[in-house]
Amino acid sequence: MNIHDLSEYQLYKLKSIDPALSSDWYDSIEKILPKLHKKSQYSVYKNILKPRGITISADKKLVYQSPETLSFTLASIQTNNKDLISIASHMLKVTDSDNKVHNAIALADKVEALLGHLDNLDVQGSLLDQKNRHRIRIAFLYDLAAWIDTIELTIHSGLRQLNSDIVKSYFKEVFIKQQVQGRDFRSWDSSDLEFQEFTHFPTFIKKEALDRKFFIVEGQHYWFLIGIADQVDKNPYSFRRFLHEDSSGGGHHQFVFLTHVVLDKQHISDPKYMEHATYCMSRLYTLDRGVSDTILKFVNEIKRLYNCYLRPLLKEPLEQDGSQPEVVIKNRLIKYEKQLSLLILQKLPNVIKLTENDVNDRNYLFYHLDQLTKQMSDNIQDFRLQPLVMYSDSGEVMIIKFIAMRKLLDKLRLVLNAEQQRIDEYSDHIKIPLTTVKEKLEETETSLGELQSFKDSIANYNEVQENGSFWQNLR
Repeated sequence: MNIHDLSEYQLYKLKSIDPALSSDWYDSIEKILPKLHKKSQYSVYKNILKPRGITISADKKLVYQSPETLSFTLASIQTNNKDLISIASHMLKVTDSDNKVHNAIALADKVEALLGHLDNLDVQGSLLDQKNRHRIRIAFLYDLAAWIDTIELTIHSGLRQLNSDIVKSYFKEVFIKQQVQGRDFRSWDSSDLEFQEFTHFPTFIKKEALDRKFFIVEGQHYWFLIGIADQVDKNPYSFRRFLHEDSSGGGHHQFVFLTHVVLDKQHISDPKYMEHATYCMSRLYTLDRGVSDTILKFVNEIKRLYNCYLRPLLKEPLEQDGSQPEVVIKNRLIKYEKQLSLLILQKLPNVIKLTENDVNDRNYLFYHLDQLTKQMSDNIQDFRLQPLVMYSDSGEVMIIKFIAMRKLLDKLRLVLNAEQQRIDEYSDHIKIPLTTVKEKLEETETSLGELQSFKDSIANYNEVQENGSFWQNLR
């Protein structure tokens, strides 16, 4: 079997492997790898397994080498950046703490604050410190993944009836994995036109996907259904976001809105459990509320075009006409680019213009453009797993183009939002004198009314004095 013959689910399982975060990695490999021919096996080993610390021993068995600890990393790096060392030292204090009981929400705040502080640290263009920062980040994340199993978490169970095992599983298999893998992190999109054809999802998830849009991440013991964030720059997989349940009202009239729903694989056949899961799904926040039909239709259309015309180009076997491999690959990707430009990219300027007066439409459009660009990048990476493409410069250049495209779209969104903010601020600023003028006009109108009433009274008095009867004059 060749790489391009693997199903989307098999590719997902391979890409999701990380022995430090889930213990079923060996079984996942054994179910897929033996089915591939030797060259494809080597490609999977080189591009997926080896970068995750999985190697082949002398007796031809898969073995896993644990990642560097933060203590080891701190002792081995060379840097003059005191702020970088200071942040790393604070990170070390989290996992070296003697406290064995931690509040889950407080821990989420601390972890995400430290990661944000590290990411925003100015390393003054030093390539060495950029690499040091990345090493510190990865070591801290893997330390957290090992440490979380040694402590007790205090948790607010809430509507979803969260417990320690659920929270720790999400922390490792979703939050940590997404932070480690970055743009390589894989999830399923319920709005994918091929979603209903996948056979590995429970019927419940496929049924809910008909009416709701969410991401699905499969863990070892749970399905995590993740509501789409309302803006591109928000992380839908945030640990803080997972723990939060938004509530309004009070008493019997309290409403709870969720960003995540968890399904326990062991209870998915229990009618009572699934009844509660159905209610939780009804409280899941969805991004498409309030979005215009025009934008909704356009997003659905570009997804359809991508799945029907673009993705198949990457799944088809490459031509065997005697041409140089790089020529064959380059021609395929040129065809892909032309189709992309014709079917999707040339339509974007007019559609983006339609959103200039509606921030909800704009956020929805740019969010799905970002997700589509990520999906295209993921599919190109899958395309590069083919032995013939593995060393191709054309494939690597195409991935760089998609990374640049995501950055460009994000910059454009920020510019449009900033322009809208300036307009809103100008509108708010101009409202102040307009409100003052309105108040003065209303005061003047009232005064004029009173003056007219006074004039009418005087005119009436004069009329009575000149023409009224004796009794009227007495008044």
